[in-house]
Parts: sequence; structure tokens; C-alpha cells
Amino acid sequence: MPLGDYYQDYGPIQRRRRSGELPRRSDGEKRTPGHERPPSPRRPRRLRRIAWGWVLLRVVTALLVIPIVLPYAVSLFYYERALPGVSVQGRPVHNLNQQEIATALSHHYASFLRQPVTLTYAEQSWQPTLAELGVTLDLDGTAAAALTPGRQGDPLTRLRHLWSLWRDGHDLSPQLVIDMRHLQNYLSHLSATVETPPQNASLSVAAGKVIGTPATPGVQLLAHETAVDLARSLGTLTPQQCPLRTRQLPPTIGNEALVEAQERARGFLDSTLILTHSAQASYWTWEPEQLATLLHIEPVDRQLRVDISRERLTREVERLAQLVDSGSVEPRLRFEDGRVHLVREGYTGWELQQPAAVQAISETLHQPHPATQTVVVLPVQEVFPHITQETLPDLGIVELVAEGKSSFAGSADYRITNIKAGAARLDGVLIAPDEEFSFNTQLGEVNAENGFVEGYAVVGNRTQLEWGGGVCQNSTTVFRAAFWAGLPITEHHPHPFIISWYDRFAYGPHEDGPGMDATIFTGVNDLKFVNDTGHWLLMQVEVDEYHQVLTVQLYGTRPDRQVALEGPVISNEVAAPRQPVYINDPTRPAGTVYQSDVARNGRDIMITRVIRRDGEELRRDPFFTRFRAWPNVFVRGTGTDDG
Repeated sequence: MPLGDYYQDYGPIQRRRRSGELPRRSDGEKRTPGHERPPSPRRPRRLRRIAWGWVLLRVVTALLVIPIVLPYAVSLFYYERALPGVSVQGRPVHNLNQQEIATALSHHYASFLRQPVTLTYAEQSWQPTLAELGVTLDLDGTAAAALTPGRQGDPLTRLRHLWSLWRDGHDLSPQLVIDMRHLQNYLSHLSATVETPPQNASLSVAAGKVIGTPATPGVQLLAHETAVDLARSLGTLTPQQCPLRTRQLPPTIGNEALVEAQERARGFLDSTLILTHSAQASYWTWEPEQLATLLHIEPVDRQLRVDISRERLTREVERLAQLVDSGSVEPRLRFEDGRVHLVREGYTGWELQQPAAVQAISETLHQPHPATQTVVVLPVQEVFPHITQETLPDLGIVELVAEGKSSFAGSADYRITNIKAGAARLDGVLIAPDEEFSFNTQLGEVNAENGFVEGYAVVGNRTQLEWGGGVCQNSTTVFRAAFWAGLPITEHHPHPFIISWYDRFAYGPHEDGPGMDATIFTGVNDLKFVNDTGHWLLMQVEVDEYHQVLTVQLYGTRPDRQVALEGPVISNEVAAPRQPVYINDPTRPAGTVYQSDVARNGRDIMITRVIRRDGEELRRDPFFTRFRAWPNVFVRGTGTDDG
């Protein structure tokens, strides 16, 4: 067998032919040039295989391209608009651009933006703005954030986000930023309105009555707890009410201590004190209203201590001494024809022992008072005169040291009567070397027994009816004599407003002006000065009713010094009020009106006393007066007409 036939029989084609897969070509069949063989049945199968391959390729390509392209296609379709499934606090915003979302959110949260929260405490409420609370609601940022879902990350991430949006949606919360420091600062300012310190129980006395004020707890704002509640309320993005968190602060002194203090205070005021002494038939009454001014109330160790103030009692006894003391017991003298003459013999007087009197009154007040009145016998010491007819030449009263003058022209009869009564109490009085002269002590009680009558006097800041109205004419004139004598003036009180009477002779015999007056009121305001001349001084008073001039002269030995007045320096001029003041007086018949005070301008006046010796300045004494502007004051009767 030829070798070629062998391989032909056992080739792949031959094997398929034998199996019937391919038709066997006959030996006599020959191919001729140009002869086309009919299509083989194998060709359609190959084409089908190729077609399926292309389909498979397209499917694979689609599966690969669609996940990549789809997210971008969706984003392109919803260009600059929120994708489906996006919402803000449950409110869908898909297919809206950023501006439309911001506008929709502004409308949705309009009520919250106007009034985000109402803070309440008791019956008070506050409605702060977001800016005041340090809170920012970023709606523009929220609108921008609504465009983000499904548009970030690689394609697969975007695809997952799109799937999540389609399946579950994506809900955003507006961006609420709370500056806690700013919020705490707002609450700290609010605390000034809310917080109150605890009020201890207190005790006061008015018009002799004991008045107790119960304790009240304080309130403290719990700022941190309130800030937490406030942040929680704001987080809802709807108007809310948020009560302020507070706590009570207990007082230190409670109502139990108040009850005990009230009982003790009433124990001091349940009896009237009758003050007297064996040397005089007079007595002085201290009513509960006056005793109440002596009480000292202070908190000590969670209690209210009530006791008699030693300091106040001492001052009250000093005022009492002006009434008890007999004044100068020395003989009354008069300087005439270059020498002194005895006018009236001295007498035995008395002087209140003030420290012992303070102790006696204090002990009495601390004891139980079974009766409504308790008598206290004041300790006094007898005072004997030292000057006799024989010792007059030794007093050193040889010349006029200084004098003061004042005019009372135009004064009413009651005023002239009181000026004369005051002059009688002062005329011929001796002042010992280094003695402090007290005008009130020498004047004594201003009553009918001493020749005084009721009249209008300056009391406090207005004129009113008092015993001895006009006696300040005497104190003013005595002050001027002491001023020109260069005597140290230890107590002096000017009037609160200008009184025209006192301008005349103020700066000497021929000069007038304000700022050289002195007001007194028994037990309150006094005029005091010290005799530093080294010799006795004699006060001599003359009332010239014809010329209506009051003169006070001081006789003694003139010290080696010269007195000059500088000023007045006037400043701070204030016009008198134009509106008059009316005061109702039920003691006068209805319809009656009279003027008690005349309008006066106010001003400050500074006068300086300069004391020199042989041209050398020894000291400068300033005397400052602030006269208040004063309106016209009318007293209007509101009582029943007795006529």
C-alpha cells in the first residue's frame, strides 16, 4: 500500500467520513478548474456561533458599561437637582434645585426661625432669637447637602447609593449649630432677672411699732441643665416651650429667729420711760417711738440680736443733757464804763452725769416692765458758782473782743418775742477759759416757762410751726461774734436754704451777704465754740426793737491775732423751681391758703476765715454752705370750718 493512502485513511477527515459525518468523495470525482463546490453544511453553524459570540460580547459589555454609565446618566438627568428618594426631615425635595430647596425649607421652618423657643419661669417668659442663643440653622448648607446623595464616590459606590435611594431613601436633618459658650452667656445674662438671693428674716421698728419681714428663699438658675434642655428643644426644629431649671437657696435666718427677735424688741418698747431727777421738778418722757430709735438689730449666728445701742443711747443722753443741765451758774454780769458789774448773783445748778445716766437707762430697759410707765431717776451733780463780787477784777474782762449783728426787720410779733426770750437766756453769761460753750445748753428748754411762744421755724427742709420760731436769729448772731473773735467753732450748721433776714451785717457792720448763719434745734443741731483766749469771756446781748437789730458782744481780753474774711465764693447756682408745692393741713379750715415758704435759688457758698498774728497766717477755717433751690410752698386747709 502506498504510504500516502495510509495517511489519507487515518487522517481526521477520513475518520469523520467513516463515521458518516462527511460524504466520501468517489475516486472518479475530479475537481476541475473554475468549478465551484456547493456550500458545505458546516458554514451556517459557524455563523451562528459567531453571532452568539457577538451577543455575548454585547451583554458582557452592557453589564460592564451600564453600572458605570447609569449613575452619571441619572446625575445628568437630574442635573443640579436632588435625586429621587432625598428628603429633609421627611419632606421630599427630589427634582428641586438648591435654591428651590432652600426656599422650601425657609417656608417649612418659618415659625421656628421666627420664634424657636419660649423660655418660661413662674409668670415670666422670654422669646430669644437664634442669634441671641448663638444658634445657626444653615438652610443653604442643608440645601447644598441635599444634592450630594448619589453623586459621590466611584461608579460602584454611586450605584450602591442609587440603589439605597430607590430602596430606602435618604433623609437629611438641617444643619443646626449650637455655640454652647454663647448659649451659656445668654443664660448668665438671664440669671440677673431670674435669680434672687435668699432674704433673711428681718426686723425693723417704725413709729414705735415692731415690724417683722418673713424670710424668703432665694432662686438660682441652673445654667448647665437649662442649656442641655434648651439644646434638646432646639434640636426638634419646631417652636418649643422650655422651662428654666432653678433651685431654691435657703435663707440663713429663718422665721423662727424672727419670732424670738420680735418678742425681745417688744420687751424694750412695752413701757414709757419717765426721766426725772431730785434737783428739779421737771421730767422728760421717752415714748416707745423714741425708745425704738435706740434699738440695734443685727444678724448673729443665724439669729437676730436685738439690744439697746450703747452709742445711740449715749447720743440721746447728750441731747438730754441740753435740757437737764442748768447752764451757766455763774453770776450774770454787764460790761459798762470800762468795767464789769454784777447784775445777778450766781446760783447752785446741776449737771447730768452722762455716763452714769446711760448705765441707769440701759439697766432699766433690760429689766421686765410690769407697768406701762417706768421711772428713771437721773444721776445729776450739783454745780456751784466760782465767781463772786470780789473775784470780778481777776476775770480779765477789760475790753470788747468781737461782736456780731443781725437784722430782724419785718419779723412777726411771735418772732420778736422769741428773739427777746433767747437774748434773755444768753445776756450776761460767762464763759470760762477753755470751756466749750453750747448754745442749746445755755438756751435751755424752749417752752412757755422760759418765755417762748409758738412760731414758724426751719425744721428739716421747710418751715413749720414750732416753739421758739425765730430763735435761730440768736444763734446766727452768736455765731458771728464767735467768728470775728477767732474762736474755734466746734459745731455749726447752716440753714438749708437762703433766709433774707440773715444777709444783713453778715460780713461785718457794713457788709451784707449770705453764708454767715447758724441754725439750731434742741437735741439735734447745736452751735458750739471754745474760749481759747486764756481769759473769761462775757456774752452781752442787746435787742434794739426800734432799729430791729440784734447785737451779741463778747468782752474779755482781746487775743493777739487778727481775723479776716475771704469770699464769698459763690458757685453752682440753681434756679428755684417754678412749680409751687401745696401741703394739705387738716387742722385749718377748708379753702384757706397761706404761703409758708418763698421760692429761693440754690447755690454753694464758701467763706474762709483767715487768722493771722503780725501778718503771719496762723490758720484758715472754711465755712461751706449749700443752699438748696426751694419752691413757693403753700399750706392749704382741708379741715372743717369752725366758723
